[in-house]
Amino acid sequence: MCGRYVLRRFRAADYDAAPKFEEFTDLKVTPRFNIAPSQDIVAIRLDKNDKRVATLIKWGLIPSWTKGKPKAQPINARCETAATSGMFKAAFARRRCLIPADGFFEWRTGEHGKQPFFIHRPDDKPFAFAGLWERWKNEAGEIVDTCTILTTSPNALMSTIHDRMPVILDEADYAKWLDRNTAPEELQKLMKPDPDGQLEAYPVSPAVNKPVNDSPDNLKKIDAA
Repeated sequence: MCGRYVLRRFRAADYDAAPKFEEFTDLKVTPRFNIAPSQDIVAIRLDKNDKRVATLIKWGLIPSWTKGKPKAQPINARCETAATSGMFKAAFARRRCLIPADGFFEWRTGEHGKQPFFIHRPDDKPFAFAGLWERWKNEAGEIVDTCTILTTSPNALMSTIHDRMPVILDEADYAKWLDRNTAPEELQKLMKPDPDGQLEAYPVSPAVNKPVNDSPDNLKKIDAA
Protein backbone atom coordinates (compact mmCIF):
# COMPACT_ATOMS: atom_id res chain seq x y z
CA MET A 1 0.00 0.00 0.00
CA CYS A 2 0.99 3.65 0.17
CA GLY A 3 -0.12 5.51 3.28
CA ARG A 4 2.50 8.26 3.69
CA TYR A 5 4.83 10.00 1.29
CA VAL A 6 7.19 12.93 0.85
CA LEU A 7 7.33 15.88 -1.55
CA ARG A 8 10.33 18.06 -0.76
CA ARG A 9 10.49 19.94 -4.04
CA PHE A 10 7.76 20.65 -6.56
CA ARG A 11 7.90 22.44 -9.89
CA ALA A 12 4.91 22.08 -12.17
CA ALA A 13 7.26 22.41 -15.14
CA ASP A 14 8.93 19.11 -14.18
CA TYR A 15 5.63 17.47 -15.09
CA ASP A 16 4.99 19.63 -18.16
CA ALA A 17 2.13 21.27 -16.31
CA ALA A 18 0.91 24.75 -15.48
CA PRO A 19 -0.04 25.64 -11.88
CA LYS A 20 -3.58 26.96 -11.42
CA PHE A 21 -2.63 29.96 -9.33
CA GLU A 22 -6.09 31.48 -9.79
CA GLU A 23 -7.44 28.66 -7.65
CA PHE A 24 -4.50 27.77 -5.42
CA THR A 25 -2.33 30.68 -4.40
CA ASP A 26 -0.07 28.43 -2.32
CA LEU A 27 0.69 25.91 -5.06
CA LYS A 28 4.42 26.65 -4.93
CA VAL A 29 4.23 24.00 -2.19
CA THR A 30 6.35 24.07 0.91
CA PRO A 31 8.42 20.93 1.60
CA ARG A 32 6.35 18.09 3.05
CA PHE A 33 7.99 15.26 4.97
CA ASN A 34 4.96 13.24 6.08
CA ILE A 35 1.99 13.65 3.76
CA ALA A 36 -0.97 11.73 5.17
CA PRO A 37 -4.47 10.67 4.07
CA SER A 38 -7.28 13.27 4.19
CA GLN A 39 -4.80 16.07 3.51
CA ASP A 40 -4.74 18.22 0.36
CA ILE A 41 -2.07 16.97 -2.02
CA VAL A 42 -0.69 18.06 -5.39
CA ALA A 43 -2.05 16.25 -8.43
CA ILE A 44 -1.43 16.75 -12.15
CA ARG A 45 -4.47 16.22 -14.38
CA LEU A 46 -5.90 17.36 -17.69
CA ASP A 47 -8.21 20.36 -17.86
CA LYS A 48 -11.12 20.66 -20.27
CA ASN A 49 -8.67 21.71 -23.00
CA ASP A 50 -6.49 18.64 -22.41
CA LYS A 51 -3.71 20.76 -20.91
CA ARG A 52 -1.86 19.50 -17.84
CA VAL A 53 -2.53 21.55 -14.72
CA ALA A 54 -1.28 21.20 -11.17
CA THR A 55 -4.06 21.34 -8.60
CA LEU A 56 -4.74 20.46 -4.99
CA ILE A 57 -6.94 17.43 -4.23
CA LYS A 58 -7.94 15.73 -1.00
CA TRP A 59 -6.31 12.32 -0.54
CA GLY A 60 -9.04 9.71 -0.02
CA LEU A 61 -11.36 9.06 -2.95
CA ILE A 62 -15.10 9.70 -2.82
CA PRO A 63 -16.98 8.52 -5.95
CA SER A 64 -19.18 11.13 -7.60
CA TRP A 65 -22.29 9.00 -7.01
CA THR A 66 -21.85 8.94 -3.22
CA LYS A 67 -24.86 10.34 -1.33
CA GLY A 68 -24.52 11.78 2.15
CA LYS A 69 -21.48 11.27 4.35
CA PRO A 70 -19.11 8.79 2.65
CA LYS A 71 -18.66 5.51 4.46
CA ALA A 72 -15.28 4.85 2.83
CA GLN A 73 -12.60 7.10 1.36
CA PRO A 74 -9.93 4.71 0.08
CA ILE A 75 -6.43 6.13 -0.17
CA ASN A 76 -5.27 3.23 -2.35
CA ALA A 77 -6.72 1.20 -5.20
CA ARG A 78 -5.39 -2.15 -6.40
CA CYS A 79 -4.30 -1.85 -10.02
CA GLU A 80 -5.46 -5.40 -10.74
CA THR A 81 -9.13 -4.56 -10.07
CA ALA A 82 -9.44 -0.76 -10.42
CA ALA A 83 -10.84 -0.95 -13.96
CA THR A 84 -13.77 -3.12 -12.86
CA SER A 85 -14.39 -2.08 -9.26
CA GLY A 86 -17.58 -0.11 -8.66
CA MET A 87 -15.62 2.26 -6.46
CA PHE A 88 -12.93 3.10 -9.02
CA LYS A 89 -13.97 2.11 -12.54
CA ALA A 90 -15.45 5.50 -13.55
CA ALA A 91 -12.34 7.35 -12.42
CA PHE A 92 -10.08 4.74 -14.00
CA ALA A 93 -11.84 5.20 -17.33
CA ARG A 94 -11.79 9.01 -17.50
CA ARG A 95 -10.12 10.68 -14.51
CA ARG A 96 -6.53 9.64 -14.10
CA CYS A 97 -3.84 11.84 -12.57
CA LEU A 98 -0.17 12.03 -11.64
CA ILE A 99 0.68 12.48 -7.98
CA PRO A 100 4.17 14.02 -7.58
CA ALA A 101 6.45 12.62 -4.89
CA ASP A 102 10.14 12.16 -4.16
CA GLY A 103 9.86 9.41 -1.58
CA PHE A 104 7.41 7.36 0.48
CA PHE A 105 7.20 5.39 3.69
CA GLU A 106 6.33 1.77 4.24
CA TRP A 107 6.23 -0.34 7.38
CA ARG A 108 7.82 -3.76 7.85
CA THR A 109 6.09 -5.92 10.44
CA GLY A 110 8.46 -7.86 12.68
CA GLU A 111 8.57 -9.51 16.07
CA HIS A 112 9.10 -6.14 17.75
CA GLY A 113 6.30 -4.32 15.92
CA LYS A 114 6.26 -2.19 12.79
CA GLN A 115 9.44 -0.51 11.57
CA PRO A 116 9.02 2.37 9.08
CA PHE A 117 11.29 2.61 6.05
CA PHE A 118 11.90 5.55 3.74
CA ILE A 119 11.97 4.58 0.05
CA HIS A 120 13.32 6.94 -2.60
CA ARG A 121 15.50 7.29 -5.68
CA PRO A 122 19.22 7.28 -4.79
CA ASP A 123 19.51 10.72 -6.44
CA ASP A 124 16.25 11.92 -4.80
CA LYS A 125 14.82 12.69 -8.22
CA PRO A 126 11.05 13.37 -8.13
CA PHE A 127 8.64 10.89 -9.71
CA ALA A 128 4.89 10.40 -10.03
CA PHE A 129 2.48 7.87 -8.57
CA ALA A 130 -0.40 6.72 -10.77
CA GLY A 131 -3.57 8.24 -9.33
CA LEU A 132 -7.32 8.42 -9.92
CA TRP A 133 -9.50 11.37 -9.05
CA GLU A 134 -13.19 12.08 -8.60
CA ARG A 135 -15.42 15.15 -8.23
CA TRP A 136 -18.06 14.86 -5.51
CA LYS A 137 -20.72 17.28 -4.29
CA ASN A 138 -21.39 17.21 -0.56
CA GLU A 139 -24.73 17.83 1.15
CA ALA A 140 -24.02 21.56 1.30
CA GLY A 141 -23.58 21.63 -2.48
CA GLU A 142 -19.81 22.18 -2.26
CA ILE A 143 -17.57 20.59 -4.88
CA VAL A 144 -14.88 18.35 -3.40
CA ASP A 145 -12.15 16.79 -5.56
CA THR A 146 -10.58 13.66 -4.12
CA CYS A 147 -8.04 11.06 -5.24
CA THR A 148 -6.46 7.69 -4.58
CA ILE A 149 -3.05 6.14 -5.34
CA LEU A 150 -2.84 2.90 -7.29
CA THR A 151 -0.78 0.02 -5.91
CA THR A 152 0.79 -3.05 -7.47
CA SER A 153 2.82 -6.10 -6.49
CA PRO A 154 6.25 -5.31 -5.00
CA ASN A 155 9.61 -5.34 -6.76
CA ALA A 156 12.54 -7.19 -5.19
CA LEU A 157 13.39 -4.40 -2.76
CA MET A 158 9.83 -3.74 -1.64
CA SER A 159 9.09 -7.44 -1.19
CA THR A 160 11.46 -7.38 1.81
CA ILE A 161 9.26 -4.73 3.44
CA HIS A 162 5.66 -5.15 2.27
CA ASP A 163 3.53 -7.13 -0.19
CA ARG A 164 2.37 -4.04 -2.13
CA MET A 165 3.93 -0.86 -3.48
CA PRO A 166 2.61 2.27 -5.19
CA VAL A 167 2.56 2.34 -8.98
CA ILE A 168 5.41 4.65 -10.00
CA LEU A 169 4.96 5.69 -13.61
CA ASP A 170 7.80 5.98 -16.06
CA GLU A 171 8.16 9.61 -17.15
CA ALA A 172 7.76 8.53 -20.77
CA ASP A 173 4.31 7.16 -19.89
CA TYR A 174 2.85 10.28 -18.25
CA ALA A 175 1.04 11.38 -21.41
CA LYS A 176 -0.41 7.93 -22.06
CA TRP A 177 -1.63 7.65 -18.46
CA LEU A 178 -3.40 11.02 -18.57
CA ASP A 179 -4.87 10.61 -22.05
CA ARG A 180 -8.60 9.87 -21.67
CA ASN A 181 -8.52 7.82 -24.86
CA THR A 182 -5.83 5.34 -23.84
CA ALA A 183 -7.21 1.80 -24.10
CA PRO A 184 -7.65 -0.14 -20.83
CA GLU A 185 -5.25 -2.84 -21.95
CA GLU A 186 -2.57 -0.20 -22.56
CA LEU A 187 -3.15 1.29 -19.11
CA GLN A 188 -2.69 -2.13 -17.52
CA LYS A 189 0.77 -2.35 -19.07
CA LEU A 190 1.79 0.85 -17.28
CA MET A 191 0.81 -0.38 -13.82
CA LYS A 192 3.79 -2.51 -12.95
CA PRO A 193 6.35 -2.69 -10.14
CA ASP A 194 9.16 -0.16 -10.33
CA PRO A 195 12.19 -1.80 -12.02
CA ASP A 196 14.72 -3.29 -9.63
CA GLY A 197 17.66 -1.05 -8.81
CA GLN A 198 15.83 2.28 -9.11
CA LEU A 199 14.85 2.62 -5.45
CA GLU A 200 16.65 2.36 -2.14
CA ALA A 201 15.23 1.95 1.35
CA TYR A 202 16.44 2.45 4.90
CA PRO A 203 14.85 2.44 8.38
CA VAL A 204 13.68 5.71 9.94
CA SER A 205 12.28 6.86 13.26
CA PRO A 206 8.78 5.77 14.36
CA ALA A 207 8.06 9.49 14.74
CA VAL A 208 6.72 9.31 11.18
CA ASN A 209 3.81 7.25 12.53
CA LYS A 210 2.15 10.50 13.62
CA PRO A 211 1.10 12.85 10.78
CA VAL A 212 1.72 15.87 13.02
CA ASN A 213 5.45 15.07 12.79
CA ASP A 214 6.23 16.74 9.47
CA SER A 215 9.98 17.30 9.73
CA PRO A 216 13.17 16.56 7.76
CA ASP A 217 14.12 14.41 10.76
CA ASN A 218 11.66 11.83 9.40
CA LEU A 219 14.17 11.06 6.65
CA LYS A 220 17.18 10.41 8.89
CA LYS A 221 18.48 6.87 8.76
CA ILE A 222 18.47 4.99 12.06
CA ASP A 223 19.87 1.70 13.32
CA ALA A 224 16.80 -0.55 13.17
CA ALA A 225 18.48 -3.07 15.45
